[in-house]
Amino acid sequence: MNLLVNASKYTNDGGNISLSAQQKDGEVIVRICDSGIGIAPDVLPYVFNLFMQADHSSRRPEAGLGIGLALVKRLIEMHGGSVTAASAGLGQGSEFTVCLPTLTQRAL
Repeated sequence: MNLLVNASKYTNDGGNISLSAQQKDGEVIVRICDSGIGIAPDVLPYVFNLFMQADHSSRRPEAGLGIGLALVKRLIEMHGGSVTAASAGLGQGSEFTVCLPTLTQRAL
């Protein structure tokens, strides 16, 4: 949910947000892509750090505390999964990919 809220928060009116899911090799892969403000290359490796906030000159009033993505990562890892972030840079949108094992894979 946090990833969709962030996509909405950082995508301007008229922008695009997509959600896709597929099952592959014992995992469920969920992708959230947006055409929003993107993530600078120097910030990208740290987006899941606690209290991380990119320094944007046009701060949005709905900017958070930098807790959400750290929490998302921890919860997903607690369920045996992983989450990654990708962006071509500022103004280029973002893509977050969540991989979680299927129930049958977790039971093994």
